[in-house]
Amino acid sequence: MSGPSDRRFDLNLVEEAAPPSPDNIWLPSFVSPTGLLTVGDSVMKNDMTAAVVARNILTPKDNRLLSKWSDELAIKDSLALSVQCAGSVSNMAQRLFARTRQVESLAAEVMSLKQEIRWLKHENKQLHRLAYDYATNMKRKLDQMKESDGQVLLDHQRFVGLFQRHLLPSSSGAVPRNEAPNDQPLMPHPSRVLSRVEAPNDPPPVPSLSGALPTAETSPKQPL
Repeated sequence: MSGPSDRRFDLNLVEEAAPPSPDNIWLPSFVSPTGLLTVGDSVMKNDMTAAVVARNILTPKDNRLLSKWSDELAIKDSLALSVQCAGSVSNMAQRLFARTRQVESLAAEVMSLKQEIRWLKHENKQLHRLAYDYATNMKRKLDQMKESDGQVLLDHQRFVGLFQRHLLPSSSGAVPRNEAPNDQPLMPHPSRVLSRVEAPNDPPPVPSLSGALPTAETSPKQPL
């Protein structure tokens, strides 16, 4: 029993000609000795099909020139044209390869930019969190300062009330406790009074009798 590897394919085998349907006709202008070319015909399998295709892809002037040539010359020209087309395809492939490399480079740059954007988004999120925490902290401090200011104001008002109640006379005229009336000076402490009282001045010296009364020897005699 023969396996699949024992099979041999002959590229020159041609299926039995059958009248082509209008749907299978490739191009009506491509006419071969066997009839119109169909979508099932192959240039690689049939030299006649290659010659017909080579004749019809040229300009009308080339067709007039090729009409005088034999099929062998037409095949050679077709091969030359195939080589030229292969060169064009190779050039196009190189250009596509260069464009592919350029696209890959741009794709790598896009990936780098995406990573940078992702990193910037993460940094922006962190900055937003820091700004939110800072704003929350500042709001808390402002609330504490307002509360402290209110407490200070309340303590000030309480101190003013205590000062007016204990140190200043009330509006009813009552004398505050442990305080003397405003129209009388405060009595100083006796010890301070005694310390501040000056001693009385000494009386003037009394002249001695000897100096005040004249003696008998020195006093003049008074006339009788």
